[in-house]
Amino acid sequence: MSKKVCKGFAMEELLKSYFIQAGYYVARGVPFVYEGFDVTDIDLWLYSRASSATRNVTIVDVKNKKTPQAIERIFWAKGLAQAVKADNVIIATTDQRKEVKDFGKDLNVLVLDGVFLSKLSRTESELTRLSDEEFISLIDMYNLGKIDGDWKGQVLKSKSLLARGLTFDTCNKWLEVSRFFAEQILTKPSQLEVALRCFYYTLSLLAIGVDYLLRELSFVDNVERTEKLAEGFTYGSKGKSGLNKMLGLSLSLVEQFAEEGPSIARQVKSKISDEFESLPTQIIAEYFSKGEVARTLFNTAKELELYAMSKEFRPHTESSLETRALIGCLLDFWSIDRKAFSSSIVVV
Repeated sequence: MSKKVCKGFAMEELLKSYFIQAGYYVARGVPFVYEGFDVTDIDLWLYSRASSATRNVTIVDVKNKKTPQAIERIFWAKGLAQAVKADNVIIATTDQRKEVKDFGKDLNVLVLDGVFLSKLSRTESELTRLSDEEFISLIDMYNLGKIDGDWKGQVLKSKSLLARGLTFDTCNKWLEVSRFFAEQILTKPSQLEVALRCFYYTLSLLAIGVDYLLRELSFVDNVERTEKLAEGFTYGSKGKSGLNKMLGLSLSLVEQFAEEGPSIARQVKSKISDEFESLPTQIIAEYFSKGEVARTLFNTAKELELYAMSKEFRPHTESSLETRALIGCLLDFWSIDRKAFSSSIVVV
C-alpha cells in the first residue's frame, strides 16, 4: 500500500525516521489551530525524556526547496515555538550557507543544512513504517468513517492537541478518543485493524501527555501524586476549585433570574458534583502514580506509536508487559470487559 508523497513530505518522513532512531517520540504534520483558525502545521513535533523531572519539546521546520528562504524560516519557527510553548527549535533546510547556521546559532536555533540533509538515507525504520499519508489513507478506506464518528477527524484533532500543550485537559480528551476507538474495536470487526491502529496512536499521545505531567510530581510521595492525578483526571487542568469557581459564576445567574433560583442552583451544583465524584479516575490515578509505570511510560508511548504505524500490522498481544498493563488498566477505567476486548482482536 505505497502512497507516493511529494518531495517536501518525503524529506519530513526521512527526518521523522532519523529522530525516531535517535530516541524521540515524533509526530509529523501537527495542526496548529488558534481560535478555530487553521494557522499552520508543525512539520515535526519531537518529545524527549532526559530524566524523571526533565522533558523537552522541540519543533522542526522542514524546507526542502530550491529557494528555502532559511533566514525567514528561522523567524517564523521561533514565533511558532513560542506559540506552542516548545523548548527548542530546529530548522532543516537545503540551504548550505554558513551565514544561515550562524544566524540560527545567534537565535538559539539549530540548523540542519543541505550538507546534513544530503547524507540522510532511507533507514530500516522508514522502510518498515507507514508514512503519515499511508496511515490516513488506511483510515479513509473505511467508507463510513466520516459519519460513524469521523475516524480521521478524531485522529487529526487528537494530534492537533499536541500544539495546545500537554495538560490534564488534553490528556482527558485523549482518554475520550481512545475510549471511542476501543468501542469501535468491539463493534466494528470488519474495520478491526484500522480501529486498533487508531486506538494505539491516540493511546500513545495519552502516554506522552501523562509522562509530561508526571515530571512535576516526581518528587512528591505516592499518596500526594495519586491525589493530584485523580483530581486532574476528574476535573481537568483547573482542578476542583476551578470547577467550583466556574459553577459559582454560572449558577449565580440562575439564583438571580430564575424562579426558585437558589433551590435550582443548589440542585444543579449537587448533581454536577456527584457526577464528577462518581468518575472512576482513582483507577488510573493509582496506576500512573506507580514508580515503575512512570519510569517506563515514555517507552510505552513509543511502542504504541510503532504498533500504530508498522507496515506489518501486529496486535498488542505481542507487546511489552507495560503496554498490555496500560491497556488493561484503561479498559477497567472505561468499564470495558478485558476478556471481551481480547476475544475481539484474536482474529487479527
